[in-house]
Amino acid sequence: MEEEQTITLSLPSRMIREIDRLAKEERATRDEILKSALSQYFRSHEVWKQIFGRGEKWAKELGIKNEEDVDKLIHEFRKEQATAKSGL
Repeated sequence: MEEEQTITLSLPSRMIREIDRLAKEERATRDEILKSALSQYFRSHEVWKQIFGRGEKWAKELGIKNEEDVDKLIHEFRKEQATAKSGL
């Protein structure tokens, strides 16, 4: 098991109340609730980093440099879709 360290954390009262409510509901300690929340945050952060990384890669491949380029691509895509539907 990994070595644990103690930290001091100041939180607003409303957050403490929510942690206590969840701890009671889950039959867990504050420590367990906060560890679980941080673990979920770390996983979510990594997923978002991957998503943004892919987005940056696709933007580069498509030559997207700004929001105007995105709007142009959306407009072109919708125009193609409308043309395809009317051709059916």
